[in-house]
Amino acid sequence: MEVKKIIAFVVIMAFLPLSCDITQYKRIGDTHFYLLRPDWQGKGAHLYHDGGDPDPVGFFSIKHEGIVTDVYWNRQYVIIKCIQSENDATKYRYIMKNTEDYDWKELEVRQFLNVMDYKMAIDSLGLSENKMEHTDGTIPWRIF
Repeated sequence: MEVKKIIAFVVIMAFLPLSCDITQYKRIGDTHFYLLRPDWQGKGAHLYHDGGDPDPVGFFSIKHEGIVTDVYWNRQYVIIKCIQSENDATKYRYIMKNTEDYDWKELEVRQFLNVMDYKMAIDSLGLSENKMEHTDGTIPWRIF
């Protein structure tokens, strides 16, 4: 009888993680963009769009390299900065339109590897990081 209880306990513990969604997320201000961490350790935050759904059940991945470290946004644009790994100082910068509905063509995600090109792009769009909302990931994570 004791062996059956142990086996039942092992089976329940093996399937318990499969029945729980422990994805953690942060909504970026009042936009339709979210940072999601796919694991409980909190590594690898990635940017997603909720598709304009007020009660999202799925998310659309925004194509970018690395881990998101900073997000800037206003009513028109979203800027993200990423690093390849936690020990990497190299930043990838992306500018995209802040749209309600997800349409990858409308987002016009532009990648900048060069700081000078990035600064010229934000200047040409009339953007300033200092005048935009910002998060560096310190807002609390929520669990689905």
